[in-house]
Amino acid sequence: MTIAERIAGLPTAVNTAAEFCGKLTQGTPAPVSAEKSKADSAATKASTLSSLYAFDHADYTREDALKKQWRKMNTVNIADILDKTADTSNRTLSIHDLEKQLQEGLITPSIEDADLQMLEFEFNGLSFNAGPAYADVGAEKVSRNIEYTASRYAAMEARIKETYSGALQKAELDKLEKIYQRTVDRSAEKYAEIVSGILEKNGVSGEKEKLSQSYRKSVEARAQQYREFLKENPEFTGTEGTENKWLLKDDEYIAARLRKQQLALQAETAGAAEKSSYTRRDLEILGQYTSEITIMEAKSNTYDMNEERMGLELAILAMKTDTIENEGGISENLKETLEKTLNGLVGSFMERFDEQLSTNRNEAMTVYDSRGNSPLDKNSVWNVYNKTLDEYRQSKDLMKALVKGAEYAKNSYDKKESEGLVLGVYRYMNGASYWNNFFKTNTGGGYDKAVSTYSRHLTEFMDFRKRLDNGEGLQMNLTGSSNFYLAESGGELISEKA
Repeated sequence: MTIAERIAGLPTAVNTAAEFCGKLTQGTPAPVSAEKSKADSAATKASTLSSLYAFDHADYTREDALKKQWRKMNTVNIADILDKTADTSNRTLSIHDLEKQLQEGLITPSIEDADLQMLEFEFNGLSFNAGPAYADVGAEKVSRNIEYTASRYAAMEARIKETYSGALQKAELDKLEKIYQRTVDRSAEKYAEIVSGILEKNGVSGEKEKLSQSYRKSVEARAQQYREFLKENPEFTGTEGTENKWLLKDDEYIAARLRKQQLALQAETAGAAEKSSYTRRDLEILGQYTSEITIMEAKSNTYDMNEERMGLELAILAMKTDTIENEGGISENLKETLEKTLNGLVGSFMERFDEQLSTNRNEAMTVYDSRGNSPLDKNSVWNVYNKTLDEYRQSKDLMKALVKGAEYAKNSYDKKESEGLVLGVYRYMNGASYWNNFFKTNTGGGYDKAVSTYSRHLTEFMDFRKRLDNGEGLQMNLTGSSNFYLAESGGELISEKA
């Protein structure tokens, strides 16, 4: 009898619940305290962040290995359930007792077998996203995907070689290789598709294949580095010969420990010297750069982004781009790509913004709406942009250039307002706070870092420089989204991204 036939033979469920007799009413919701609201928000966030995929919990620990062991021991076949032969004797075994039995050798770890099916499932969670508003190919995600793929592959390969021999070993290694290559190909193609699409949108074409091949090379180079490390350091986990030696049979645990080694990336001078590829550092920075310019554009609202602010924000992007090119440890190949992207972006950004204003005017219901969405004055944008960059070229000081550019922009903004040139234009009516709060003078005559728009830009630049100098996952901080607070000692600005 087939499983389907057995299921069909099971008794039909009967609904014995009484008919619903309640009455729905709408009332005023009870007041919620700030503490409860904050707690609920945290709980919602924690729930949202949970994931079935192991790479989302990359710090795989001994506790995680125990939980996986328990799940494997208690996984049953539906046919056994129908035959009433399923072994559920371990269901009452506590995690503590399970660990004790594993340490004493009373249980053979279920994690000992190479579970390629589960590995493929977890690899399926590795990808990059391009939502309707902006892309998600940032530096940290690029690094995480490469590290997870390479470490899991190296650890599983070692597990198979230790567990099997002969023809069976070859068969398992062949399966692993196919799963690995499918994963690398899928991630490389998706990364290249998203990033090259953003580049093309801003006038840079022909990069897709180069990006895809460079991503593949970066994964393969890291995987090879991990394989060599395992050969040269067979006892690197520190659990060999201890009561927790059972963990050595868990490839996922080994992979996590490999990632913890934080091995220095091997030099990629050969690839970097040619125009045919990007280094891994290049891929991370380009992913972050393209992600953040899409976020910047998505958050540039036609109802509050006025010309002066646009010119200044684009100039900040240009100065940060120059900083990356000169101090970011990137290849000449990427420097050229970033320069082309920036040159194309400034013009295309204004064009797309102006197109949205035109759409708004065409859909306007009143003459006020039409006036509110007046065409973009591109000359005003260029004036602020060029003024800021002229100062930057002379001083090579981003924050000094920002101040000079902002002073020029604010004067331009104030003049338009006082002369009635932008009366009824929404982006000037709604964008006043940006300029009114840009410079707040303190009692000493300087700019107050605690409350001004200037302080926000300063904080973001400090965070940008810190990450760039430390070689961390770069944050361009283009949208003014980083939160900051004033440290109690010395009034030093601290970014929550730091």
